[in-house]
Amino acid sequence: MIYHVFANRSNIGDWLSAKGIQKLTGEVEITECLCDEPFVEETIKTLSVAGENDLVIIGGGGLLMDYFLPFWKAFLPIAERVPFVILGIGYCDIKHEPSLPPKDIVEEVISKAALCIVRDKLSQTYLQHLELPEPVPCPSIYAIPATALAGRDILQVNNYTTCGAEAYETMRAAGQKYAADKGITFRETNNRIEQGSEEQLAHLLSLYARSEIIISSALHGCIIGVAMGRTVLAVSGDRKIESFMEAVGMQDQVIDASMCSIFEERLFNLQDGRPDMSVVDEIREKNIGIAELLRKKFSHLMGKAALGPFL
Repeated sequence: MIYHVFANRSNIGDWLSAKGIQKLTGEVEITECLCDEPFVEETIKTLSVAGENDLVIIGGGGLLMDYFLPFWKAFLPIAERVPFVILGIGYCDIKHEPSLPPKDIVEEVISKAALCIVRDKLSQTYLQHLELPEPVPCPSIYAIPATALAGRDILQVNNYTTCGAEAYETMRAAGQKYAADKGITFRETNNRIEQGSEEQLAHLLSLYARSEIIISSALHGCIIGVAMGRTVLAVSGDRKIESFMEAVGMQDQVIDASMCSIFEERLFNLQDGRPDMSVVDEIREKNIGIAELLRKKFSHLMGKAALGPFL
């Protein structure tokens, strides 16, 4: 049996990360388990019956954050006896408040994993003494369609918690002003949907597809925009945004939340801020490589199942 632990199905970034992992594993039967705090008790109950011939895949969401500590603490006894791998997770390092989990518990779990590949250099640096493989950007990129550039509009993607009220209002006002100036439509989202709604997930992805510019204070606003080849201008209240944007060669497209006063000027003076799609293709190939490695290690569970297609 393969169990897949991920954060939730209500934040599309977390859910797309999980979908990416499941597409990479191919057409194999998977039992899904959620690790947002309200789901931990039920997830641990489900995993308690797993044994040495099973596999637990952990990935889909940042997960290396103090919020997820109840899961890591409860999973530790299971980690002692059940094979597991960790894919595509990373640290959430909020700039204005503590958000890192205690190192001892998280690192003890990670040290027992058959394989651990994190999503960014930020996370690899925090875990450097574990000597992990090179990071590979979030597996959600494998699940996001490489949509042809047809949209003209502008989409604001909000993480109000990390960027704060001033940055949110500044981005919104600048985005609306830009839309009015260019004769296009301004829209906004927080990437949240009803738990498990495929219809709402498709609708949100369509907002990205209809947009030429993504202004985002959320990591997965940046990831989805980059995966679709959109121009992305990010405002960061969490260091994971800088780490991702640097990985795709777009570090110059990030403004610290404390510098939001320059946002309007940067938006109106955007040149070609689209990503290099060859870099995105390389990330997809690296994720496929992880899947092939996983299949070799656990062939008794995965066989030679074909990789799933892009959405």
